Amino acid sequence: MSAQISYWILYVADTARAVDFFGPVMGWTFSEPGSAGGNHVLESDPWGSIAPLPPGQEPSRAVAAAFAPDDVDAALAQVRKCGGTVVSDQSGDDFYGRWAECIDDQSTHFALFAPAAGVK
Repeated sequence: MSAQISYWILYVADTARAVDFFGPVMGWTFSEPGSAGGNHVLESDPWGSIAPLPPGQEPSRAVAAAFAPDDVDAALAQVRKCGGTVVSDQSGDDFYGRWAECIDDQSTHFALFAPAAGVK
């Protein structure tokens, strides 16, 4: 058995702004902020959260996260509407599927992924 992602965290400068950005982009609902200032994403599988950046750190691509929304086109439209940037949108790959690199309105990098049939 190989290790699988069991929890993910998007570290952001401002968690309230991230909730306002990623809620419409991904269709997520969130818990109230916890004692560390983060918000769990409700009904996510695997479980994940948006959390404040550790002191002195800037948003980076040190850990990349890819998410599979129900409708990539609608999510990309929301990225733009909410002040983010679509860096690339590779939609013609028949083997892996569609991969779109994005940056939120706080410079946090993430990707939207729609796997090809048969890809997990």
